[in-house]
Amino acid sequence: MTSYLTDIILMVALVVTALRSGRMYRELRTLRSSESALGAALAEADRSINRAAEAVVVLKHEGVQTLRALEAQIVEAKETTDRLELLVARADWHAKGHGQAARSERVPAAAASECGEGPGGHRLRASLAR
Repeated sequence: MTSYLTDIILMVALVVTALRSGRMYRELRTLRSSESALGAALAEADRSINRAAEAVVVLKHEGVQTLRALEAQIVEAKETTDRLELLVARADWHAKGHGQAARSERVPAAAASECGEGPGGHRLRASLAR
């Protein structure tokens, strides 16, 4: 009778162990599928981060180009402003009658070189012709 009791206890323990093993197997399968899904999500996140980094690099490059173009335009605008101020000063000088009294005379040397009538005066005329 003791052997039957021992056999029944061992059979119950074997059934419980088999049930637990089956349940653990299902949990491991679920874990593996979750792991592959997590790996896919991490790979997609990595691709997204790389695309964002590339976009930042492109935007920085375009920003630098825009900045350089704006700096060039600002320098050109300042030069044009200086030229226009000189031309206005020259026109004022002529309007006050200095130009009519001395038509045969040239503009004073300082004003002439600044307004482009001296050497290199063709640059002013070329820039104004644009």
